Amino acid sequence: MQRRDGQRPPHRPPRRERPPIDPDLATNRLATLVRYIAGQLVDDPDAIQVRARRRGRAVILRLSVPHDQLGKVIGREGKIARAIRTMLGIAAVRQGVHASLTIDDQIDAQPTATS
Repeated sequence: MQRRDGQRPPHRPPRRERPPIDPDLATNRLATLVRYIAGQLVDDPDAIQVRARRRGRAVILRLSVPHDQLGKVIGREGKIARAIRTMLGIAAVRQGVHASLTIDDQIDAQPTATS
């Protein structure tokens, strides 16, 4: 392809390929990211739960916070939740997966391990 002035564009180096990342490792990293962000927003970080499951290259995360702390994680008109989802999406792309986040107030009696 030539430019209007007849010059050829400079040669671009080939795109650097990232090594494939283990999807289980990516799931754990994304769950840790969500736990960190939510932990900074609520009063008691130990009260939150993050559950993760994987379907192929998609990671589905579920963040549960106490009912009285739900507004701190969702924010006015959902702006904080949208920002968390945006950061999660960026991190997921860098890990080579797709991610979705659900936020609720359904805390389990027994904390579950992040899978």
